[in-house]
Amino acid sequence: MDIVITALVSLITTFIGFWFGSRKSNAETDRIVIENVKEILSVYSGTINDLKDEVRQLRDKIVEYEKQIDKLNKELHEFRKQMGK
Repeated sequence: MDIVITALVSLITTFIGFWFGSRKSNAETDRIVIENVKEILSVYSGTINDLKDEVRQLRDKIVEYEKQIDKLNKELHEFRKQMGK
């Protein structure tokens, strides 16, 4: 009878230890996953901001190039007018 009680107590203790241990382990794993996700989001946010800046700079260049093209088109038109006379 003592063996059965000892085995039963050992089984219950093992189950309880496993249950609490797995909860703690899961909580720790969740914490690590959350930290990793935060770090990844930080990296992506930085990359996105860099790309936004680059897009802004490229748009500014496009506007500048469009102005230069318009100026050259006007000059070409004036040149053709003068050559046609």
